Amino acid sequence: MKGKNASFRRPSPVPYLTPRQALAAPLIAFLMIMCAIHLTAQTDVTAWYADGQVWVVWDAELPLPDWYEIYAKPTPFTSTTEATRVGKLHKLEYGCVMLHDQVALGTTARIPQAGGGVYQLGLTEGVFAFTPHQSGSLYFAVVAEGTTTVTAANLTASATAFTYDPEQDPVACHLQATFPSPFTTGYVCLAYLLWTDGRQNQWENRPDFPVMGNAAKNGCPAFFFVSVPQDLDTTQLFPVSVWLHGGGGTARQSLAGSRQEVNINPELGILVAHEDNTVGWRNPNPPNSTNPTRHFGYRKNYDPFVPQPVETPFDTVVNYTQRRYLWIDSWITREFNADPQRIHIHGHSMGSWGATALAKCYPGHYASCTLMNNGCDELDDTSYPLFGTNEQDFPTNLTNRNGETVRVTNLFNLKDNCAAERDLPLVRVWHSKNDNNGVNHWGPAVVANFRTVDSLGAGMQLMWSERAHGMDTGPDYNDHWIQGVADNLQTEVDNVSFAEALYRRDQSYPAFFKHRLDPRNHDPGQGLLGVNLGDGDNWGSWGGYHRWAAPVETPDSWSVVAWLKGNAVFPNDNCPESSLIADLAIRRPQTFTPASGQMIYWQVEDVSSNAVLQSGQTMVESDDLVVIPQVEIYPETSRMVRITVSTLLLDTPKLTAGEANYRLFPNPAPVSAPLQLEVQNPVADARLTVIIYNETGQALQHFELYPGSASATITVPPSAALPAGVYLIRLEQGQWHSVSKWVKL
Repeated sequence: MKGKNASFRRPSPVPYLTPRQALAAPLIAFLMIMCAIHLTAQTDVTAWYADGQVWVVWDAELPLPDWYEIYAKPTPFTSTTEATRVGKLHKLEYGCVMLHDQVALGTTARIPQAGGGVYQLGLTEGVFAFTPHQSGSLYFAVVAEGTTTVTAANLTASATAFTYDPEQDPVACHLQATFPSPFTTGYVCLAYLLWTDGRQNQWENRPDFPVMGNAAKNGCPAFFFVSVPQDLDTTQLFPVSVWLHGGGGTARQSLAGSRQEVNINPELGILVAHEDNTVGWRNPNPPNSTNPTRHFGYRKNYDPFVPQPVETPFDTVVNYTQRRYLWIDSWITREFNADPQRIHIHGHSMGSWGATALAKCYPGHYASCTLMNNGCDELDDTSYPLFGTNEQDFPTNLTNRNGETVRVTNLFNLKDNCAAERDLPLVRVWHSKNDNNGVNHWGPAVVANFRTVDSLGAGMQLMWSERAHGMDTGPDYNDHWIQGVADNLQTEVDNVSFAEALYRRDQSYPAFFKHRLDPRNHDPGQGLLGVNLGDGDNWGSWGGYHRWAAPVETPDSWSVVAWLKGNAVFPNDNCPESSLIADLAIRRPQTFTPASGQMIYWQVEDVSSNAVLQSGQTMVESDDLVVIPQVEIYPETSRMVRITVSTLLLDTPKLTAGEANYRLFPNPAPVSAPLQLEVQNPVADARLTVIIYNETGQALQHFELYPGSASATITVPPSAALPAGVYLIRLEQGQWHSVSKWVKL
């Protein structure tokens, strides 16, 4: 019998396997090892309280039962009918087989001991975690499915006492293994488990730990990896990048060094890889190690224990998996000194569904979102045991900005709002025209979503190309964005390091949109599968060439320096055009928040010369959205521009002609005031021509001035007679000229 003070011990030696062999080794190999080591059948049960949970440990029978049931009661009992079932775990769960599958053959779980320290399970031991919501004490029994008799062998010898102190004794994640990345050098990988709290009332949360499953899935282990650069400075806040695997995939696929074709190696922070696996029957599929929830959740009344669960005419799909991921993020920010302002979400295939739903349901949580091959379509047939059918379209436990219930068919597309917040994080989307995946294939749904979000200014950069579903198929199709794993053979924009270096959730960004209206941009067509079929262009980008520096905000103004990529390591990242025109919406404003209907003024300047290239005025749109029309942006190799938006009329910046500087003032000016020029460092005896135009381009007044050799203020008296309005002032001196806006009130 193992007591609560049992000492730490390691499992018996097991055969060595390479990481690849360990990943591929089937469950039967694990069971053979256990049979060879432990041939007697025992169900000795012990339990103790540590780290906010009660840990129930037992010796499993051989052959292993498919399911073990855990019962509890404040007093001893001899039959399960006298107690309450608090958990039921499959052998994949009570044996924590994900450690064997993804860390190394024979790896067993490590759990906290009472009073400190770690207990490592033996190869034939099972574990269940009970999460209390009040202090108390309970007897725990563990029986194989279908067994009702409880004896001393499968009941704790005494009641296990536990406390409830979420603030001082919270639930935690538990380190299972540390090892160098099997895919690259310079990274340490950490494997973690946590045991979830499952309850039928999804709002019955502890303050420190949300409900992460229905009652049927109480006490189940959840698994994730963290990849850490060996030289990471943990004394400073650093970003977190989360990568979500596809259907049938595992967390191990997203360790640092893997997915080289999209370069998921973090450089400034850490990489988190979640395992989406809710073990249970999916009629007709039996429980297995790859039972995903689309990284979202499942029906509240889902029954994982029967091959043909009873279908309910009405149900709610609860975001159990999302809750787990968000809680792990919060735990990581505390335990790793990570920056909550720089959490990025990435995913491929089913992982892109999960990343899409997370970014849409919790947009304020993420700094950016990267999606690879989201089909944007409705549920497939294999999903209905968890989600219901498309016809049922069950509600979720979430609401959108309009207070409406978010339904299942709203979750995984690009266009539907799923949260109270108006703005998404910046979302970068890739898809491929030879993708014939059964669910996430290229098709009309993808293109329709592209066109919708490009119309809305939602904050999405959209890319498409020639490859198939797999991100590593690029070389087979001479793909435009991914031609290999080297830096000069693939786009940098999908790299984890690209996002972690640039984006923050507490920072606004320019959402360029309506790219499809500029004929210089390529067009994806109507969604016909394949390339060279006359259906649009084989590859293209709507917004993917646009870059910008961190915006500068005040309550009265917003400004950003922007350009098109022009000097990339991978040539295809460079914009092939001399300029592109798109509308601009200010998303995630922090302090510049004018209200709908308010007049705003904007201008676009050349960063080098301060020459005003574009200017205008407009009103803030509905929902307090600031939109600037038809802004022209240039490659950085030719011109970078500064875009300024203000609720105040914009003063004219200094205009530089050689060594001379000129500034128009006052701007705006009272209706009776003349135009004045502040002159600094004038060129001696150089003629300065001033031409005043109205908004239609008609020249109204023409002056020739000689500022002389000393700095001065020059008044243009006739300009005082001009009526209120907006005027364009052209200054000419030698080969130099500049045009600025002057407003008279």
